[in-house]
Order: sequence, then C-alpha cells, then structure tokens
Amino acid sequence: MTIPGALLDGSRATGRRHVAGIDGGATKSIAAVLSLDTFEIRFGHAGPSNVDAVGAEAAASAIRDALREALREAGVDDADVGTAVVGLAGTPSDELAQSVRAEFSPGAWYFVNDVIAAWASGTWLEPGVAVISGTGSHVFGVNAAGESWRTGGWGHVLGDEGSGYWLGLHAMKAALRYRDGSGPETALLDAAVEFYRLDAIEDLQALVYGKPLTKSEIAAFTEEVEGAAAAGDRVATGLFETAATDLATQVRAPVEMLELEGPFKVALVGGVFTSSGRLRDPFEGAVREFAPDAQFVDPEIPPVGGSLLLGLRAEDVRDVDRDALRSALSAELE
Repeated sequence: MTIPGALLDGSRATGRRHVAGIDGGATKSIAAVLSLDTFEIRFGHAGPSNVDAVGAEAAASAIRDALREALREAGVDDADVGTAVVGLAGTPSDELAQSVRAEFSPGAWYFVNDVIAAWASGTWLEPGVAVISGTGSHVFGVNAAGESWRTGGWGHVLGDEGSGYWLGLHAMKAALRYRDGSGPETALLDAAVEFYRLDAIEDLQALVYGKPLTKSEIAAFTEEVEGAAAAGDRVATGLFETAATDLATQVRAPVEMLELEGPFKVALVGGVFTSSGRLRDPFEGAVREFAPDAQFVDPEIPPVGGSLLLGLRAEDVRDVDRDALRSALSAELE
C-alpha cells in the first residue's frame, strides 16, 4: 500500500472549487463537501461501507447515499467537485470504486485505506506515522519526500497485533489456561463468564466456535481486560504490555524504512488508545527506545477530515486554516 503521489503534490489539480472527503467505516459512512471559496462544509451520512463486512454492493450504496446527501446539503452538483477522496475500512475493491464512479463525475477519485486518512488527520499531512488500535490494528508512515510504508493491517487471522481483538482473544486464552492449570491465576476467568453470560468458563468454547463470536464481540472484552489490569491483575497488565511492544515493533518498520529522524508525529488512533493509558503509556515508552524525539499526538479532526485534507492537497491547496477546519468539522459532527 502506498499513497498516490497526486494526493501530496497537487500534480493533478483540477481547479474546481469544491473537494469531497468520505470516511467509509464499519458502522457508518460520512461524506463531506468543502467549498474552497467559503471553507464551509456540508455533510451526508449513511450506513457501513466496510467491504469485508457488508460486501462491495452494500458498501458502494452507502458511499453513494452519503455523498448524495452532502452534495444536496451543499447545494452543488457533483461536477463542481474537483477531487474526491474515499478512506475505507477493510479492503477497497475495484467493484466498489467502479460502482461509485458510475454515478458521480468529480475531476479525480481516490479510494484509499482508512489508515491513510488516519495519517492525514493525525499529522496534518506532515511526516510521521499513524497507529490504529481499535477493533483491529494498522500502521502507516510517510516521510518528507512523500514515500510511504505500511505495516500490519492484515486482519484478525493474519495480524491485528496490539488491537482490541488481539487483547480480547488472548485474554480468553489466558482464562482457559488458568482453568486448565497450565497458566497463572487471573481474574479474567470470572470476567469472561460474567461478560459473556456463561454458566461456566467451559461454555466459552461453544460460544466462540458455535455462534461464532464476531471480531467486534471479541474485541469488546478488552473493556474487562482493562478493568482487571486496573485492579492489579498481573496477567491482564502483561497483555497490555505485550500489545504495546507488538505495536511499537510495527511502528519501528516505517521509521527505519522511511528514515524518519528528529521530531516527527506519531498519531494514536482508535478506541484502545483513547480508553485509558494501559496501552498508550507502555507503547510510547517502547517507541521512544528507537525514536526518542517522536511526538505522540491525538488526531484533532475526525477521519473524514483527513480525507478532506488529502483532497485539498490534491487540489494544491497548501495554506489550510487549521482552526477553521477544526471548527467546521466539530460543529457539524458533534
């Protein structure tokens, strides 16, 4: 995965007076249309557009619905839009892109993974790394030359180290090892029984394999892991430390591959980071071992704002009023 050069250098600027940004998520889709003349933003909303979760047809339908509403609210035609950037959770597909393009006529379309929009919103298009730890995990970095490197993002079967899913799954395994007598005592056993409303921990097997539990339902158990760690459970605390180390290892790859040096931003994205410092504190410590000048930041604007920033840069708009963009996004999305 690389970031299209035109999203950073303005080489395909259309000169049209609007840009569109879309955040296609696992639970909802948000479209935003921004006027380059007034800097006003209008929004549209629709259902989920994660291709891996709902399929290409449903995802494309949600993106179309959200963009139609945003254009209607802005009072402009799609032909007035120069660049449209779609940040998608999951795997962008040609089928989805073709379906969306068939209805609208912006000057240029870009369909990118949501970690690219997360990088844009977290760093304001400056050199640095975005780290997502939510239900899944993903890392993406860009240097001053516009070169990029992606680590992780392989999904819950092949990756997702340091994510909510990883924490939830390994907490379940720790509970079962305690039950078996092959692992240390942990409050996670009782927590799993209560959280999933089981009669006994042995019923966890049937729930995981028979229902089966979704990725999100397993990730939801992270809240209980957090509670156990806060109460001093050493197994739960160790899981957060391992998750932090795994994520830091993923960050090290783009730092080295892109030769990021001196102060650069590391944007922390996702619910596992924002819920507490259980992951964040050991993660920051692990990253500082190889990048002592890293600046850890929380994104100041939502992911749809990252898509808009990429659209603005594609139109070669470089002097963005950050306060105005923050205000416009927060006022509409509160």
